[in-house]
Amino acid sequence: MKELLMGISLLLLVFTAGCSKQQAADVPASPAADVAYSVTDDAGRTLHFEHKPQRIVSLTYGTDEILTDLVDIKRIMAYSRWAGDSEISFITKEQAYTVGRKVPENTEAVYALQPDLVVASTATSSDLVRSLEGLGVPVYIARSPHNYKEMCDKIRGIAAAVGEKQQGELMVQKMDTHLQQLQKRLRQIPSSERRVAVAFNFTSAMGRRGDLLDSMLTMAHVINGAAIVADENKHGIPAISKEQVVRINPDIFMLPTWNYNNKQDVQGYAYAVMNDPAYRAVKAVRNKQIKFVSDKYRYVASQHIVDAIENIAHAVYPEIF
Repeated sequence: MKELLMGISLLLLVFTAGCSKQQAADVPASPAADVAYSVTDDAGRTLHFEHKPQRIVSLTYGTDEILTDLVDIKRIMAYSRWAGDSEISFITKEQAYTVGRKVPENTEAVYALQPDLVVASTATSSDLVRSLEGLGVPVYIARSPHNYKEMCDKIRGIAAAVGEKQQGELMVQKMDTHLQQLQKRLRQIPSSERRVAVAFNFTSAMGRRGDLLDSMLTMAHVINGAAIVADENKHGIPAISKEQVVRINPDIFMLPTWNYNNKQDVQGYAYAVMNDPAYRAVKAVRNKQIKFVSDKYRYVASQHIVDAIENIAHAVYPEIF
């Protein structure tokens, strides 16, 4: 019965699409919008466009941010559900208000907006992607980067999809310039004086070797304590233990800030870590080097990666800023 009702709902959406398409006329076409082109997304799928998309729906906070700097905001029909949440998103409340919609990852909700492009990620439900494509909606799947180069590639790919390659290159050039300026400052730190940091989520230490946080810590000239024990856990141990953290003896603890489900106590978690008997002898606790680094930096998924690297460096080496 649930499947039948879903099918009926989708059919109704198809039959009423004409009304929504009339609304699309309110969105002005950009210059050269009638030039056809093709792109390949980060899942290796080829998408064809007769013109630049004018009704774009974003399903992730990272693509929200990238699209906002790539296209006229009038071309964005909806952001993801986290847009405007300052602890995970760089989208301002004003930008979220201007777009006016935050869409759930739901076929009916997305299709009702009559998008001519949906930008998703490799973490987006494959069922949702298939459903939208079955209704004729183009879906571009963007990667989840593990390093700076992959983030630049993600930006270039999305820029190509929306017909704004030049703007994508300008974004990457701006990132490169910012990174070069930051690295010039960070090179003041001798290798022998680099500090060790361990980042935590609300359950354990995080930032395994090869993931994006590990890469950002390295670019911030910080030694990632979690990567030190990566080889010990290569046989599938799910979490970094307290004993391993104690053995690393990091200079800095980096704690979470995002109360994503309204059930997390940020200050209470910090208190528990500071007063955990297991960590009493760890340098980070002894020297009261407990740092809050906003989760929008720790989980960055957009052009703000250099801002994230700088924020991490500032937390660990405040004396050089």
